[in-house]
Amino acid sequence: MQKFKERPEDWGEFVEVKVNAPEALARQINPVSMSRGRVKRIKLPAEVFMSSICDGWQPIEAKYRLSRACLKLLLEAGFEVSILTKSSLVLRDFDLLSAYKTCRLGITLTTLDLKLQKTLEPYASSSQDRLNTLRIAQEKGIKTWVFLGPLIPEFTDTQANLEALFYALKDLNLEEIYVDRLNPRWGVLNSLKKGLNRREDYLNLKTLIYKCSNLKKYAAYSHQLKQKTEEYAYQFGLSSKVKFCF
Repeated sequence: MQKFKERPEDWGEFVEVKVNAPEALARQINPVSMSRGRVKRIKLPAEVFMSSICDGWQPIEAKYRLSRACLKLLLEAGFEVSILTKSSLVLRDFDLLSAYKTCRLGITLTTLDLKLQKTLEPYASSSQDRLNTLRIAQEKGIKTWVFLGPLIPEFTDTQANLEALFYALKDLNLEEIYVDRLNPRWGVLNSLKKGLNRREDYLNLKTLIYKCSNLKKYAAYSHQLKQKTEEYAYQFGLSSKVKFCF
């Protein structure tokens, strides 16, 4: 987002609250004539993803309740909604999710190592809280899925981490398990360098940057990551649920 609108703060140190989001969404669902024409209507059937850029249930949502308002509008209008979050705050909205059968809940997991998770995701709910959120959702009849990623070379793509993740998922009745690698796009490596330096793991960080910066090496790494992930999925009986995003 900082490509399009410069801010003095580092990514992750600010949030812009779109307080009129529910009103804007309502106009798209039920457009009315306006002096400048008509708002483009969202047509059914359609699935809405909440969301691919910012977590709709990040801590500030507890105050503003904008994601809940938008979710309610979409479900009442008959849309299918797929949620992806790292926050157990979504438990607050299980009354909506369980009342409509057109909603699926996805939870992102990166690691079960609490120390590493706090370094990578300092404002997210703990991984155990997220797993518990999945269990409660299933008890309420809410369809669930998991996103593993992005897997970070030398940090969360290790044998120990992948085994722990798939072991934790083996008894959950998930629809899908999506797996993604780290995308070394603009700004990502610099952001990781700042955070991971706090772990003083300079050798792993150096290897990570090399793999991501060298296209040939990264292609080979990606192939190996797929194979390795498929092995752990097979080990815990989850092969049929795994889908790769790369």
